[in-house]
Amino acid sequence: MGIGTTYKNLRRYKKIGEVLVKYGFTFAAEKLNEKGYIPKFILNIKQYEKQLTDGEKLRLACEELGPTFIKLGQIMSTRRDIFPEDVVSELTKLQDNVKPFPLEMAKEVFEKEMKCAIEDSFKDFDSTPMASASIGQVYKATLKTGEQVVVKIQRPSIQQVIETDLDILFNLARLLDEHMDKEKPYNLLEVVEEFSHVITKELDYSLEGRNAEKFHSQFKNDVKVHIPKVHWDFTSKKVLTLQRVYGTKIMDYEAIKAKQWDLNDLAITTANCFMKQVFIHGFFHGDPHPGNIFILGPSKISFIDFGVVGYLDKGTMSFISNLFTAATRRDVEKIVNVLMEIDAIASDTNIRRLKEDISFLINLYYNMPLNKLNIGEALRKIMEIAYTNKIKLPSQFTVLLKAIITLEGSVKFLNPEFSLSQVSKNVVKEIYLDRFHPKNLAGEMKDYSEEILYGIKYLPKQIRSLMKKIENNEIKFQLEQVGFEKLQEELTRMTNKLSLSLISSALIVGSSLIIQSASGPMIWGVSLLGIIGYVLASVLGIGIILSILFGSFGKK
Repeated sequence: MGIGTTYKNLRRYKKIGEVLVKYGFTFAAEKLNEKGYIPKFILNIKQYEKQLTDGEKLRLACEELGPTFIKLGQIMSTRRDIFPEDVVSELTKLQDNVKPFPLEMAKEVFEKEMKCAIEDSFKDFDSTPMASASIGQVYKATLKTGEQVVVKIQRPSIQQVIETDLDILFNLARLLDEHMDKEKPYNLLEVVEEFSHVITKELDYSLEGRNAEKFHSQFKNDVKVHIPKVHWDFTSKKVLTLQRVYGTKIMDYEAIKAKQWDLNDLAITTANCFMKQVFIHGFFHGDPHPGNIFILGPSKISFIDFGVVGYLDKGTMSFISNLFTAATRRDVEKIVNVLMEIDAIASDTNIRRLKEDISFLINLYYNMPLNKLNIGEALRKIMEIAYTNKIKLPSQFTVLLKAIITLEGSVKFLNPEFSLSQVSKNVVKEIYLDRFHPKNLAGEMKDYSEEILYGIKYLPKQIRSLMKKIENNEIKFQLEQVGFEKLQEELTRMTNKLSLSLISSALIVGSSLIIQSASGPMIWGVSLLGIIGYVLASVLGIGIILSILFGSFGKK
C-alpha cells in the first residue's frame, strides 16, 4: 500500500482496528499497528465484556464493520471445508438489511445511469423501498406499458466503500498469512481473492440481469417454473429492472396451506427445478434461501435474485461424477486418489485418518432408505471431514454444497419430512436422457473431434520445439535428493565411530608394547605412559559402546 493510499484509508483502518480489539481479535490489530496502519492507543480499547464464542465475535464484528464485511462473512459461511462449524453456523446468521437511503439519492443514481429521470421512465414509482440491503435497495414501479416491475438501485458510493475495504482486507490477509501455519491447506489471501471476485460481480447489476436472462431461457418451456423477464431499457451496472413476481413466499406455510395446494408436490417441483439447474444446465442459483423462492400456483414456482450463481465446468462436473461413482462403489482408495488429482489434500494430512473418516461416512449412509436420508446433514458431514483433514475443495463445489443445504432447508418449510433424495431417482433419469440425447451426443463428439484435431495439428510443432531445445542444450533436469542430508549425517557418525575404534585399538596395542619394553617413567614398576594409554583406550571404548546402545554419539 502506498503512502497516499494509507492516508486515504486511515480513518477506515482506525475503525477496523477498534472493532478487532473490541471483539478480541487483538493479534490482527497488533499486526496493523506494527505496519503503521493504526495508532498504538487502539490496542488498549476495552474488550467486549459479554462471554461470546469465536463465531459470535466474528459475526458481530462483521455486522459492525458494514456491507463489505457482512458480504465477506456470508462468503466464509459457504466454506465449511476451511472454517470450523461453530464459526460457519454463526456467519450464516448474517443479514444485510440496513437503513434505507433517501429516494432523492436513488433518483440521482438512476438519472446518471439511464440519462433520464425516474418520473419520465415510469408510469408510477413507489417512493418507499420494498427492501434495503447493503449494496442496493428495491422499489415497486409500473412501466408506461402498464407492466408491473421491480427496480433495484445501487447505493451511492458503495463501490468506493467496497474498494477501500478490499484494499484493507488484502493488506490484513497478507500480514496474517505471514504469521500463520504455513502447512494449512489455504491462506487468508485466497479467501479474500475469492470474496473480491464474488462481490465485484455483485456490484455489476448487468451481470445479474444476464444471469436472470439465462435462467429464463433455460426454463422458458417449463410450465412449472417461472423466471422474471429483464427489462434492458432500464438496466445498467447500477440499475436493474425485472418483471415483478406475484406469489407467496415459500416460508409462508399457513398462506400456502390455506389455498389447499399439495405441499409435497410443491416441494418436489422446487427440488426438481434446482436439480435440473445443477446437473442438466450446469448453472444454478447460488442462494436459494426461502426469501428467494415464490409459490405461484398449485404446481408452479419462481426464483428471484440472481446476484449469486454457481456454475459447473467440465472439470468440476468430472470431479463430482468421479466422487459419486467411487462413493457408490465404496471405493475409499479411489476417492482419495480423486482428491489428490486436484491437489485438494494438504502435505501434512494424515491419509490413514482421512480414509477412516471417509469409510465411516460411506458405511453410515450406504443402503440407507431414501426417505431416511437427510442430504443436508450428509453434506455438512462431508464438509466437516474436509475441514478436519485439511482438504481444500474447489470453490464452485463448495458453493454447490452450500446451495443444496440452503435449498433443502427452504423446501422443509413446505414439508418438514422432505429430503432431496426423494427426487434423486427421477433427476438421475433425466440427466441420462439429456446426456444421451442425439443433440448433446453430437455436441460432445464435435468437442472431442476438435480436441483430437488440435492435438494432431500442434503435436509436430511441439515435438520440433522440444528437439530444438534439447539440441541447443536449453533443457535442464533437476534431481531432488530426498533424504540425502540424513544419509550424509549417518555416514559421518559411522566414520567417527570407526575412527575412534581404530584409535582405541592403537592405544591398547601401543600401551602394551610400552609396558613390555619398560620405557619411560615408572610407577609401581609399570610404565606410566602405558597406564595413560590404557585409561584413554578404556574411556574411548566405553564411549563407543554407549553410542551404539543409545544412538546418541555424534548427534548435534
